[in-house]
Amino acid sequence: MKQFQFKNNQNIDLQNLLIPGDTVQLVSVSEKFAEAIFREFTEEITRYMIPSPAKSISEIHDFIARSTEGMNNQQELVLAITSTQETFMGCVGLHARGHGCTPELGVWVKKSAHGNGYGRLAVSSLFRWALENIVFEYAIYPADRSNIPSRKIPESLGGRIFKEAIVTTASGRTLDEVIYKIPVPTQALDIQGTEG
Repeated sequence: MKQFQFKNNQNIDLQNLLIPGDTVQLVSVSEKFAEAIFREFTEEITRYMIPSPAKSISEIHDFIARSTEGMNNQQELVLAITSTQETFMGCVGLHARGHGCTPELGVWVKKSAHGNGYGRLAVSSLFRWALENIVFEYAIYPADRSNIPSRKIPESLGGRIFKEAIVTTASGRTLDEVIYKIPVPTQALDIQGTEG
C-alpha cells in the first residue's frame, strides 16, 4: 500500500499529532477515545457511511489498533475531533487508499454536536495541514448524494464531483455516492474565518 510522501523529507509521527484550532482541535486517535467512539458511532451516525456501528467495544479497540498501524506505516491519519476543552466530538481521517498522491478525506461528528459546522472545520483544518506537510495531486471526498451537509464540506474547499458509484454498506444499505475531487490550490487556500 502507498504511503504518504512528506514535504522536505520530514519525519512526522502521525500517532502523536495535534492540529490546533480556535474551535476544534484534532489529535491522533488512541485508546483514550475508545469509550466515546463506541457510544457515539451509532446507527444514525453511520446512515451514510460504509461501516456499521460496533456491536462491542472490542470492535472499537480493533479499529484503533488498525488506525495506529496505518499511522505507524504512514498510510493514513485518523484523528479525534475535540473541543478546545478536549470534549470528544467525532473523527476525521486522511487515507492513502493505495494512492498516496490522491488521499481520501472522511469525517463523522456525534449527533449532539451536529449543526455547528464542526465537520467542516475538522476537514478544512486537516486539509490545510495536508497542504503544508504532504505531497499530493488532489484529495477525494465521497458522500451520499442525499447527504447535503456532508456534500457542503468538499464544496467549501473547491471540490467538484468527478465520479459516481453505487456502494453497499456493511449494514447492507445502498449508498448513491458522489465522489468529489478537491484540488490543491494554486494560491494560498482562502479558508480563513472557518475556524470561528
